[in-house]
Amino acid sequence: RPVTAQPSAPGLTNDLALIPAEALGFAHVRVAEVWKGEAMKPLWKAIERAGPAAFETLDRDFTPAPSTLERVTTVALPSSSMGMGGLRTVTVLAFSRPFEVEKVRKQYMPKGEAKVANGKAYTDDKQAGVAVHFADDRTLVFGDAETLPAFLKLKGKPAGAFAEAPTLAAGKAPLVACVNVKALPIPNELKDQLPEALQPLLKAEAITLSAETEKVVSLTLAVGFGSANDAKAGEKAVRAACDYGRRILVDPRRQAESMVNGDPARKKESGRPLDDLAGAVFGLGLLGGINTLDELLAEPPLKTSGSRVTAVMPLPTETARYLGAAVVSAGVALPAVLRVRNAAARMQSMNNLKQIGIALHSYHDAHGALPPAAICDKRGKKLLSWRVAILPYLEQNNLYKLFKLDEPWDSEHNKPLSAVAIKTFVDPRADTGQPTHTHYKVFVGGGGMFDWLAGKRFVQVTDGLSNTVMVAAAGEAVPWAKPDDFEYDPKKDVPDLKKPFGDLLVLMGDGSVRAVRPEAVQDFDKLMRLLIQADDGMPIPEF
Repeated sequence: RPVTAQPSAPGLTNDLALIPAEALGFAHVRVAEVWKGEAMKPLWKAIERAGPAAFETLDRDFTPAPSTLERVTTVALPSSSMGMGGLRTVTVLAFSRPFEVEKVRKQYMPKGEAKVANGKAYTDDKQAGVAVHFADDRTLVFGDAETLPAFLKLKGKPAGAFAEAPTLAAGKAPLVACVNVKALPIPNELKDQLPEALQPLLKAEAITLSAETEKVVSLTLAVGFGSANDAKAGEKAVRAACDYGRRILVDPRRQAESMVNGDPARKKESGRPLDDLAGAVFGLGLLGGINTLDELLAEPPLKTSGSRVTAVMPLPTETARYLGAAVVSAGVALPAVLRVRNAAARMQSMNNLKQIGIALHSYHDAHGALPPAAICDKRGKKLLSWRVAILPYLEQNNLYKLFKLDEPWDSEHNKPLSAVAIKTFVDPRADTGQPTHTHYKVFVGGGGMFDWLAGKRFVQVTDGLSNTVMVAAAGEAVPWAKPDDFEYDPKKDVPDLKKPFGDLLVLMGDGSVRAVRPEAVQDFDKLMRLLIQADDGMPIPEF
């Protein structure tokens, strides 16, 4: 059925009205306004010389027409809404003219399936790897198959200081970014470590940065609190933070001065070698920047009004063009940047799995079998993970030698060793703030490649190493030294492998790494049973 424009909240455009109360934050760019602004005039004048026919071609070939893009909003979701680690976002695109919803579906999501979340319809195309919700015939929201429905299930409109940000985004500033501080999962340990003078900052509800890109360019930083009293205390805390910042600048300033002045032991009249010139010039620029920042921190332009603390920072006129270009680039390219970042984290996770695979094969070569899933005592009590056993093959032999293998991972002796962060065991897609935890786990029992007490030999994997999963990146994060993995029973449900990342990365027995998109598999649980069991003799379907 046709999607028609719905009335937005008072003072808000339809796209801004979509921002939920639970969001971690958002970035909003009025792309069309910035592009046609004075700061960007030389650039768009040059591009217009391509001729109207070129623009007409783009508008004819793409739907919605690129020239009608007005606003881009990227919304960050709380990981708790999906049970996921890491930052998850959806992007809202708003256009100046209505577009044909069905034409967009056919052109970009030919194999899309109609689905519903929280009473809101969306299209999920597993092959394209994208899900889209048409809020109306000028506004669409896109994300992945996990994130978009989670976004649609969020309820409520922004409240408190966070509620002011969407209204600000609908105002004069064409670029507004806001962090919903109340929704941030700040660890209690970090709160406790904050100096007393900075403690009032913990009562901040939202931090907003807005930019105006007219002839006079200015940035406005606003910190919203729950009350006027909290704001007054907050301003003092911000000034105290500025003082801390000035102290931090002391060492960098000395280093910059040293680069400018050179060796203090040299005679001034003797001159300096040409090799020093590049460092001296760099030090000069660095020193200027440090001194400028120091001046700003010495007298921060803070003002408290009601429950908000603000700082307005005018920038030089010549900055307008560069900032304007940055705003347009951010608006248009932000979704692509996020995709690149997520892709980079995914590639790093795959590389971690490959390193773990090499270590497991090296262990097998040295011992004639894989390590057992746990290092156990004589009575069979699980003490330490298989991940401890492969440390020598991950260039961590010195750490391995320090472990007492007859004590639990969290014993008085072993606990500090278990608290060492091993980069290879950290999935970079996760943003748990727990560098000592891992998502890389094995399947134990039920015909899988691992058992708690005995290591399996590769010759026992009769289904073939390339057809059997050795390690999976999924599930709840666990301390890497703890013997905590997926216990597999073919008579019970397969563990939930769709969380926390959506797509599943698995290390196969032959050391290769495969990606499985659960939504694209007809029977995901059946496929995983076939891949987990090492000797069931069943054929593996394409995936």
